[in-house]
Amino acid sequence: MITNPLLKTYWIESPAIGFLGLGVTAFSRDDAFQLLSASGYVLSPEDPSIRITEGIQVADLDQNHIIPNMGPIVFRGVWFPRANR
Repeated sequence: MITNPLLKTYWIESPAIGFLGLGVTAFSRDDAFQLLSASGYVLSPEDPSIRITEGIQVADLDQNHIIPNMGPIVFRGVWFPRANR
């Protein structure tokens, strides 16, 4: 559970990514894309092929692949692929 009410979780899927998706916790959608860009994932939030799920919860994620390979979702940063150890 995220204890900072200003943070939101995002799950972002795009054909350009080439795998399951990206998980990030951020202050806003723009902040999420900035964090992703800083981690090497340069995507445009305006791209119509991108699917963004705000408020994603651990229970919504793939239990066999994503959960065992993700970082902490409660802190600001990219948590899948794990970048916020």
